Amino acid sequence: MNSKRFVIADVFTEEQFGGNQLAVFIDGSGLNAATMQNIAREMNYSETTFLFPPEEGGDYRVRIFTPAHELPFAGHPLVGTAYVIVSEHLKHWSEPLTPVTLETGVGPIHVEVRIEGGRTGRTTMTQPLPVVRGSYSNVERLARALSLDASQIEQTDLPVETIFNGIAVMIVPVKSRAAIESIKVDGGALERISNEVGASTVLVFTRETVSPTSTVHCRVFAPAAGVAEDAATGSANGPLGFYLVRHKLVEQQATTSIVSEQGFEMKRPSLLYIDVDVDSKTDEVTGVRVGGGVVISGRGEIFVG
Repeated sequence: MNSKRFVIADVFTEEQFGGNQLAVFIDGSGLNAATMQNIAREMNYSETTFLFPPEEGGDYRVRIFTPAHELPFAGHPLVGTAYVIVSEHLKHWSEPLTPVTLETGVGPIHVEVRIEGGRTGRTTMTQPLPVVRGSYSNVERLARALSLDASQIEQTDLPVETIFNGIAVMIVPVKSRAAIESIKVDGGALERISNEVGASTVLVFTRETVSPTSTVHCRVFAPAAGVAEDAATGSANGPLGFYLVRHKLVEQQATTSIVSEQGFEMKRPSLLYIDVDVDSKTDEVTGVRVGGGVVISGRGEIFVG
């Protein structure tokens, strides 16, 4: 019986069993899409990745699956996969930074893995530039789907926006951390709203944080992708950084650094480090990077017939 080896990584954390779980299958050759989807459903993490030989000059081609369907792009899977490639010596590494180029459904994504004293460390991905796809005005309906009072959103005086960077996310501002902690999602209602605006994920954030060194506290829900709640979402936090800079919720600099807390309500605390580059002459965002720690938590194999 054939088998495929995988590595389990906890992404956007410095501690084992924190962050967001990821299964990386280091050799996807011979697997078709249906089999990969079945494996992702069996693993039942928010995402599972499969590595293939490159086709466009990158280091590897990567395919990303949730338990429900394939994604063209995602954050924690690419950060975690690049880390696994370097830590498992699938690519020769060098200090202080080892670049990894991953071919995805939205084109090549560049990731850097920091190496210090021969040890792999913080891993950072450069994301496609975000674009605002529109705003959502039915706050009452959205609040009901999140079991919130609409005033918790309205009192922020900020818009609910859908932002696209290869995958679309709805950004929802909320007044307090207590409100965010109280959310009980109506999955069907939120999925219908997500589908209407074309967003795979919904990120709810507040500027009230657990840690005094964090900038924002957030939760991310993805019922449209078959994920009730995500512990750390790199693809959504890049647009969140863009949103914070655009609406002047943080002090704008040539590179604005933001720390986002996520996963605390799931008992998988995660910290995502977001850098947003801005052109001082035009105020246009010119670059978005998202990074964090990664911890290898296990290895194994799965039988594929």
